[in-house]
Amino acid sequence: MAKTEPEQNKDVNTPEEAAKIDRSIRILTVVVAALAAVFLLNMVAQNVIRPSLNYKNGTSAMQTGDYAGAIEYFTAAGDYKDSEDQLNAAKQKYANLLAGKENALSYLSANMPWLAVDADGMFSFDKDSYEEAEQMLPNPGEVIIPDVLDGTLITSIKEKTFLNADTVTTVSIPDGVKEIPDSCFYNCTAMTSVTLPAALVSLSQRAFINCSALLEITLPETVSNIGLRAFNSCHMLGKVTITGDALTKIQPYTFSDCYSLAEITIPASVAEIEENAFLNCISLSKVYFGGSEAEWNAITIGEGNEVLESAEIVFAK
Repeated sequence: MAKTEPEQNKDVNTPEEAAKIDRSIRILTVVVAALAAVFLLNMVAQNVIRPSLNYKNGTSAMQTGDYAGAIEYFTAAGDYKDSEDQLNAAKQKYANLLAGKENALSYLSANMPWLAVDADGMFSFDKDSYEEAEQMLPNPGEVIIPDVLDGTLITSIKEKTFLNADTVTTVSIPDGVKEIPDSCFYNCTAMTSVTLPAALVSLSQRAFINCSALLEITLPETVSNIGLRAFNSCHMLGKVTITGDALTKIQPYTFSDCYSLAEITIPASVAEIEENAFLNCISLSKVYFGGSEAEWNAITIGEGNEVLESAEIVFAK
């Protein structure tokens, strides 16, 4: 039987094919190395170069007083170096700048969702969400309205914003607010004290009506208006101090049914006390008047204010 040559191994590559494969491997290696280099450079840029640049820009912004810009830069810098500390410092500087004072109080509504402010600086309060979180707060019942909320200076308060907030016990209002709006604290029956802004100008009508636990109130010397029934039915209100010389009139029913009101300070600038301003103020025994007896006698006093006639008037002059 004739012998045949063994079949050639079909899996063995020719020199040309081997060279082609070798070139492909080299190209692939170069591509992979290039991609790895790009990835590495991107990582360096993301984690070192960009944070470093943002940190540098944030530092420069702080030095020039551009605190809003500094906040953006340090936020973008992430955890690079002490960016977090620098960010907090920038936020405080910015709050101070907006409020026009040192150590301005600044909050984020993300941490206190019951507080809100609109683009115009008007503050509002969500009673329901506050009551849901109240028992977990360090000082339940205490509400401190900050100078700045979410980077916006608070300059006003929405009408009726604390209406029926009957678990709130104390409220502090920032200096940027000039007016307590209509029915702002209507029926805050647990509120015992309120801190008013130093430059307050006006208390609108029914501002504190039926704040039956309120004990004492001092109105800043800048107050020129106290609205109708502003303190009506504040049953526990024992002492009222009206300072300065801006107020000229006490309107009807302002302090009516304040059964515990024992003493009040009235400035010499007041020329008129309208009807029923002190109706049913059965405990009123002493009035400190900022002027002379002649000036007191010149005040026009409407009907329903008989308690003023029986109270002791202490004259400053």
